[in-house]
Amino acid sequence: MSSQLNRRDWLRASGLLTAGFGLSRFTSAEAATPTAPLVSGFTNEFAFADDPFDKMPKLRARLFANENPLGISANAKAALIKATEVSNRYAWTEFGQLKTMIAADDMVKPENIMLSPGSSDVLMAAADYFAKGEGTILTSAMTYDDLLQRATKFGAKVEALPMTKDYKYDLAAIKARLTASAGRPDVKLVYIVNPNNPTGTILPTAELEAFCREVAPKVPVFIDEAYIDFYEPADRPKLGKLVAEGLNVILARTFSKIHGFAGLRLGYAIAQPDMLKTLHAYTNAEFAVSITTLMAGIASYKDTDWQNHCRAENAKARDYTTKTLTDMGYEVIPTHANFMLFPIRMKTKTFEGQMFAQGIGIQTRDFNGQPYCRVSIGTMDEMAIFVDGFKKVVG
Repeated sequence: MSSQLNRRDWLRASGLLTAGFGLSRFTSAEAATPTAPLVSGFTNEFAFADDPFDKMPKLRARLFANENPLGISANAKAALIKATEVSNRYAWTEFGQLKTMIAADDMVKPENIMLSPGSSDVLMAAADYFAKGEGTILTSAMTYDDLLQRATKFGAKVEALPMTKDYKYDLAAIKARLTASAGRPDVKLVYIVNPNNPTGTILPTAELEAFCREVAPKVPVFIDEAYIDFYEPADRPKLGKLVAEGLNVILARTFSKIHGFAGLRLGYAIAQPDMLKTLHAYTNAEFAVSITTLMAGIASYKDTDWQNHCRAENAKARDYTTKTLTDMGYEVIPTHANFMLFPIRMKTKTFEGQMFAQGIGIQTRDFNGQPYCRVSIGTMDEMAIFVDGFKKVVG
């Protein structure tokens, strides 16, 4: 195991409350362990300042946390402000409206949905529950590993199979491990991130559906869909139908990305009612969601025009950056999210330090001996700053 920090370790060290890395340190014998340096230039000092916003790091381009640089929609902001009139109250029955809307879109029933403060609570609850009995969680390397790191702290073993050559989950390899002649009774959960973080790659919907239908009757399948909203609406997989069919599939979603709720904290899980009841024992779930966030979330969920706008702006900035890097001779992994990963030709710590010195926040990691840069997609102006800074660093 590497000594890298997971998100919560880094948050405690830095004081930032909205960053998330999605680093993978769990590998099989065939895959090397990714590592990532502590993000440069962030200290804990501003967390205790009289004016913390004044002390926050001054970045020209904040491109390390996969946030929505456009912020929340005007409708969500209006709803948030309006909700302050009842912010002295807890949310009770108001959760039903958002659950009903989600259920209709995902072809499930409201009782198949559990709201939460972001999707992190769902991941942590699953980690705590499936770690019981010190079983094994099957996944792929590299991927987002908050759930995986948490599970190992409570005794679980994480077995991460190598990705395919095109940086995707190798579902066939995972299935082969489960269906080996000796069987795998120790496997408690299969964990998949789609679109994957940090690669940005996606699995073909039909292939993923077929995998779930074969595997979920034997082992629960957890699919982290934090970046699902960056699919074009017509192409978006509707895996809620697997839950409606009675399969033991858990879907985790968040408003932190396209909705811009990284600081407001809203997410949800879709699963069988009994599974949600089980996971609820490990999290405060809906009780931890404020009435203000909930009202803003309802408004944002309805605001498809804003979601379409954010998706289009993200694609525009992503395509610009991809083309620029490709023209410079760099191979960018095809991404379907609001970040991209590509190999670089210098040591990660050196590269990251020189980028931060220019006020450009990015992430780096090493995988199979190859250094990579993962950069979030910001505004067009921010990506121009990134490109300019990148050219200065690499010469």
